[in-house]
Amino acid sequence: MTCVRCPSALELVGAWERGLHQPPVERALTFLAAASAESREELANLSIGRRDAELLELYELLFGPALDAFAECPECGERLEYSFTRHDLAVQAEPRPSPDGLEATQGEILLRLRLPNSQDLSAVGSTAHFSLARRTLAERCVVEASRGTLAVSVETLSDEVLELVASRLAEADPGADIQIDLICSSCSHRWQVAFDVECFLWAKVNSLVKRLLREVHVLARAYGWTEREVLALSSARRQFYLEMVA
Repeated sequence: MTCVRCPSALELVGAWERGLHQPPVERALTFLAAASAESREELANLSIGRRDAELLELYELLFGPALDAFAECPECGERLEYSFTRHDLAVQAEPRPSPDGLEATQGEILLRLRLPNSQDLSAVGSTAHFSLARRTLAERCVVEASRGTLAVSVETLSDEVLELVASRLAEADPGADIQIDLICSSCSHRWQVAFDVECFLWAKVNSLVKRLLREVHVLARAYGWTEREVLALSSARRQFYLEMVA
């Protein structure tokens, strides 16, 4: 397990700049790399559920425990605001590894599996068809396939077997696909929305960094300080100087 810390303002601005033109999978690793002593390669090998748990911890360090969101009821169109915390998601996101390793069986075929990671998501990210991406992802996560004492080529596995693989992987790492249960206050319709922690984190960091850069602009003009010098100030001291400039 990695150890996430709160990045400095300068580190956060640097991660934001690097993430501007990155796809979400790479951007998630960029944020984690700014908040962890682990290498980017080590972070890329985390299971998706474990990676997203680390991103949630980083979100809490930066912005506090509450995650505020809104959704539109698919039945009546009512706008619904809702809030939850990292700990609200902890139970459903808890990994469920088998004590003997991750395995699945289909008839005489025995499969040894591993959980998908960020490298796997990057590999299928440009795949146009969902069904092909799902198959490719499942194939990548089959460590070994055998029938009795004979090895079976992963490429020859049927769609039925790969559906089993996908189901087993989802069961073992539920944090990789968190769904939020919602109830419409107007029509009582019940539905689920997918929770994308990287999207949540990016939206908040994007807003925070733009505010920080505006503060740099004001204080640099007023005092002649460099960006590094302004960002090195604590938020309380920056605010004090901003009030004096105003």
